[in-house]
Amino acid sequence: MNNIITALNNPKLNIELKKEKNINIINKDIIYKEGILEILEEIKDKKIKINKIIINYELPGEIENEELIKLIKKRNKKIEIIYILEKEDKEKEKILEKNNIKKIYYKNKINNKNLSKILNEQKNKEQNIEKEIKQKSYENQIKKIQSIRQETCNRRIFKPQKNKHKKNYVHQITLIHEDFKNDTNHLSLELISKLKDKESKILLVDMKTNNEDLHKILNKNNAINKIKNKEVKNRNIKNEIIYIEKTYSIIINKNIKLITGLKAYLKNNQEDKIKNIIKLIKKNNKKYNYIIIEILKNKNDKINNELIKNIKNNIIIINNDLNKIKEEKILIDKIKKINKNKIKIYIKENKNKISKEILKEIFKKEKIIN
Repeated sequence: MNNIITALNNPKLNIELKKEKNINIINKDIIYKEGILEILEEIKDKKIKINKIIINYELPGEIENEELIKLIKKRNKKIEIIYILEKEDKEKEKILEKNNIKKIYYKNKINNKNLSKILNEQKNKEQNIEKEIKQKSYENQIKKIQSIRQETCNRRIFKPQKNKHKKNYVHQITLIHEDFKNDTNHLSLELISKLKDKESKILLVDMKTNNEDLHKILNKNNAINKIKNKEVKNRNIKNEIIYIEKTYSIIINKNIKLITGLKAYLKNNQEDKIKNIIKLIKKNNKKYNYIIIEILKNKNDKINNELIKNIKNNIIIINNDLNKIKEEKILIDKIKKINKNKIKIYIKENKNKISKEILKEIFKKEKIIN
């Protein structure tokens, strides 16, 4: 049986294909390019063999189709990639054929019946379908492919933001458990002050809903008012991920972006909206060198738990205070039940401080950082 991923931005066609025999559609229809790479990453340990991926050429995303094809082939050379174009377009065909994509079809000549045949039948039958859909003979198609392969085409369909460090991305996401009572000294801002000299691209996410303060500390006091205006302006954007990014993003400088003011977005249908925020964070994982997310320590809610579950690196800020160490130990134990990865501890000095030797003994299973 063929195991197939669809990335058509067409959920109805995905559902129709799931009804067909000998086809196993393993996913809900993907609506942005990076989602293809995410699902390949998710299933790599599940020993699921993917035979084919069907992609809509106009699928939204930060990466170009050429780069997407290379990244898919890097994960598995045997996956057959099929592209659907809106209509006949020689320039786009050149790009695909240059990247050894042999199966290219047109949206206005395709439906679930002939698409299921394409996915099921052997090569000789598929060639007949190609003739019917493209209205060209197989012999002419071969000649066309041979001639096009000798040409080069650098046309860009999607233009991602320019980034000098594109090839050297460090895909690092860190979740920092802040203490709102001690908000004058944010660890995330200390990290940024060390990273900014390296020209690193940084995404800072303030998930301390009801207590967002990073925009104030970063001299963006009017940020929340601007976000309220953008909420009205962007209300008609159907893609939730794009809506969040356009509405709740504040540019700090050319290398640092802040996402804040998410309280209003999370007001209704919280579970689905938390998932959308996590998808946004994952989507930006390749765009930024570092993603730093602040949450409120000791706040046991769905948002925190979902973030802890999905993000490997957790830094807990602990006040070196004899009276509070027991509370901190209980918090760490709770987090470890959700995320089994090693937790890092950052210690703030205090008058009632405990010696480093005792702290190391109390938190011997965790890593204490400077």
